[in-house]
Amino acid sequence: MEDSLLRSSVCLPSILCLTGLLSAQNILNNNGFESGLMCYGTNIWSYSGIFGEGDYRLSLSPDAHSGNYSLEIGCGGTDCFKAAAISNEIPTSPNQSYILSLYVKCPAGATATVFIPGTAAGDLSTFMICNGNWNLNTVNFQAAATGADFFFYLFSYYGGWARFDDVVLTYGDGTAPAPISLHSGNRNVSLSSQSLIVDGSSYLALGFFGVEQTDLAQVAALGANTIFGLGPYPNAACFNTTQEGYLDQAYDLGLNFVPDSSSTARLGVPAVYPAVMQQFAPHLANIAWMMTDEPDQSFVPFWYIDPSIFVAEYGAAKAATTLPLFADFQRAAWSVNTDVSPYAPGVDFFMAEPYGPDFQTVNHAVNMFQSLPPARPVWLAQDNPDSSLIVPKAYWALVNGVTGIGYFNWDTFKADPLLVAAAQQVFTELGQLKSVVFSQDIGSLVTAPPGIAYNARYDNGSTWILTANSVAQNVQAAFQVRGLPAGRTIQVMFENRSLTSTAGGFTDTFAGVARHVYVVNTPITTIAGSVLTKTGPTNARDWSVQIANSGPSPATGAAISSVTITRTGGTACTPSIVSTLPLTIAASIPAASNATGNLIINFNGCDTTSKFTTKIGLTADGGSVTGSIVRNNDRM
Repeated sequence: MEDSLLRSSVCLPSILCLTGLLSAQNILNNNGFESGLMCYGTNIWSYSGIFGEGDYRLSLSPDAHSGNYSLEIGCGGTDCFKAAAISNEIPTSPNQSYILSLYVKCPAGATATVFIPGTAAGDLSTFMICNGNWNLNTVNFQAAATGADFFFYLFSYYGGWARFDDVVLTYGDGTAPAPISLHSGNRNVSLSSQSLIVDGSSYLALGFFGVEQTDLAQVAALGANTIFGLGPYPNAACFNTTQEGYLDQAYDLGLNFVPDSSSTARLGVPAVYPAVMQQFAPHLANIAWMMTDEPDQSFVPFWYIDPSIFVAEYGAAKAATTLPLFADFQRAAWSVNTDVSPYAPGVDFFMAEPYGPDFQTVNHAVNMFQSLPPARPVWLAQDNPDSSLIVPKAYWALVNGVTGIGYFNWDTFKADPLLVAAAQQVFTELGQLKSVVFSQDIGSLVTAPPGIAYNARYDNGSTWILTANSVAQNVQAAFQVRGLPAGRTIQVMFENRSLTSTAGGFTDTFAGVARHVYVVNTPITTIAGSVLTKTGPTNARDWSVQIANSGPSPATGAAISSVTITRTGGTACTPSIVSTLPLTIAASIPAASNATGNLIINFNGCDTTSKFTTKIGLTADGGSVTGSIVRNNDRM
């Protein structure tokens, strides 16, 4: 993500770290890199100073001081300025003393360092012993007097290579808190074609990327329900400290979490993913897992992941977790040359990042994803919008089928009150509309003018039309709603105003880029009928009668209320109705649906020459909606 280039151009993940695979007396989880680079971010610097260039790479080496892997930072080209693994930010008390010890192996003449910015003594850089052997290195330091957290870098410089293993962080007395998780377990999450199903209900994800633990309560108060783990914070309790863990606090606040493993995925070692999932996935706050950020970003070589590697990582992870997995396909939002289909077998649902003010990037991403069967949910990471565009762009995404929005990133938003207010409006409004979003789709019964994005839903007795305009010009928009009678009140939600319908529709104005939400709280039902077949003996002819509801509201209690048969020719006879009237055809006929029942008529004395005019009265909604079937020169 674009803003992830901030803070020394580092994109740091936020990962869930729980009990298991932990060394005793260690604040750090994943101290031996057995779970890849979980709890670490990465960065590579070029001599040119241009982001994305540089030939250093981070990898896992089987040459380990203990366990299966060590972290190797090495350069295979000529542009070998430096590279580093960077810990997520570790919560601390002011003036707390620490001991950081680690084993390092690097050839004689190489340069490897541990760098800790912002200690009580300032920025601290310590050179590691490099003689071709594994050596224990120790760094003593003290947190700053005003420090709330700190982080450290593991560096290799100037073309040399270095391997790091068994990194241990303790307090100055050599102790560390025991790992604690108050809400460990596996959340009940499954998938539909449109959304995640969390705890049995369709889930509309609304939240931010990269929320610091101290800001969780503020984000929850804004109405967010989802935190996306990406950024420089210990978002998933990667560390054992005396304070309540990140995930436990999020869960207690009603926030759900989406861990990320970007730095691990970029190592290209699928074999570590079972350990990743077994150690970091089980927590009740976790509802999904982002495998990586921007694997399709070929412009940044050390971010790019070949689709075959990505799919293999997905397979290894999926074997060890029930969480749905996805990736943020950054280029899918804007590049017409991007083909994400090779990645599709490696995700359970899709995400893209349509940044900036252009609404059409939303369409591009959604259309691309929806072209790849099977149907899967689509979420969006949205960044760099003007505050005035956040609300209409959220609606634009929603009516195009998106069921998750994560704003990138929280630090950007919290620094701007207008951005915070706009995000809060989105969370508040869409939170109220959640049941509407996942209710019956009746969009085929509504037509909007070109350029207006819209969808229509029937929910709990009301017809809802959600709309958005993406152009700066004012638009006078005429909406057609099948079956809408004149004189109905149309409430415009969140705007304290209403409209009055004309027969078959209504008109409203969009003052530039804007959203409107319309609701008709009275039923809109239109019924009609037809006789499909006639079978059986003369004294008990069975007419199959169909009642169709073409309105956006269900037709309740749809029935045949009356039948009149008048002879118009042929052999004289007097038909009689056998069925008891009114004859209920269906307790409820959904919008744009139909139901069929059987009307029994006695035609004794009639023959094939007998002709009739038949009138069948239809009713629904307690008699407030009527219709009829008229058949001239009918036969039995």
